[in-house]
Amino acid sequence: MVEFGEQLRRAREAKGMTQQSLAEQLYVTRQSVSRWECGDRYPDLITTTKIAQILEVSLDDLLSGKEMEKVVERNPVVENKIANNIMTALYAVTLLALTLPFIDAILTQSITPDSFKGNIPALIATVLKIIIFTYGLINAIKGSLSPKRMGAVIGAFFLSNCIANSNALVVLFSQITLSKIQPGDLLKIIGFSAFALLPGICGAIAAFFFFIKNKKQMIWPVLIMAVSCIGILFSAFGKFSILIRYSEEYSLIHTLGLILSIAVFALIIFQTVTLMRKRKNAGK
Repeated sequence: MVEFGEQLRRAREAKGMTQQSLAEQLYVTRQSVSRWECGDRYPDLITTTKIAQILEVSLDDLLSGKEMEKVVERNPVVENKIANNIMTALYAVTLLALTLPFIDAILTQSITPDSFKGNIPALIATVLKIIIFTYGLINAIKGSLSPKRMGAVIGAFFLSNCIANSNALVVLFSQITLSKIQPGDLLKIIGFSAFALLPGICGAIAAFFFFIKNKKQMIWPVLIMAVSCIGILFSAFGKFSILIRYSEEYSLIHTLGLILSIAVFALIIFQTVTLMRKRKNAGK
C-alpha cells in the first residue's frame, strides 16, 4: 500500500507543482509540505481536502481508510481555529480561577497547617486540576491536543472531581463514627459513595477507552456525555442554595464559578462529539 506522503508527492509532481507553490496555495510553509511527503506529519482533514482539490485528485487517491484514521488520531481533536481559541480561553480562565485563591492566600499569609484540616481531598483535587488545565492550555496553544492527550486531560479531570467529592464522604464517615451507628448508616454510606464517586470513575474509565484506546463501542462516548450532563446538574444544584442564601457579592462569585463549571462540562461534550464525527468520517 502506497503511503500518503508518496501519493502526495506523485500527485504534486504530476501536476507540475513544487513544494513551495503548493504550500503557497495552502497558506502553509514549504517545510510543512516536506514533512507531509516524508511521512513525519499529516495535514488535518480540511487541508487534505484542499490538497485534493488543488491537485485534482480524489481524497481516496491520497488517503486510504487506515491513513484517514491515522490523521484523526495524530491531529488535534478540535481543528477549527475559532473553536480552538474558545477552548484555549476556557482553559486559561479555569486555570486562573483555580490559582487565584492560592495566590491570594500566599500574599495574605492566610495559609496555616490548621487551614488544611478536613480539606485535604479538596486541596489535592484543586492541585490536580491546576496541573490538568496547565497541560491542556499548553497543548491547546501549540495545537497538539490529540485524542490521547485530550483523553488524559478529561480522564484526570473526572478523577479530580472524585477526589473533591470524597471530601464530603470523609465528613460523613466522621459524623457516623462520632455518633451512635444507626442500622441505615451502611446503606447511607454506600448510596452516598455511589452518588459522589461513581460518575467521576465511570467518566475517567470511558475517557480512557474512547479517547486514548480508540475503542469503537458507542457506550464510551455516551457514558462521557452522560457523566458530563450529571456534572452540570450537580454543579447547578450544589450552587443553588448558596445563590439564594448569601450576599450579592458572594453569590456573584459562585454564579461565575457555576458558569465556568458548566462551560467545562459542555466543552467535554463538544470534544467527544467532534471526535466521534471525525472517526466516523475517517471510517467511511
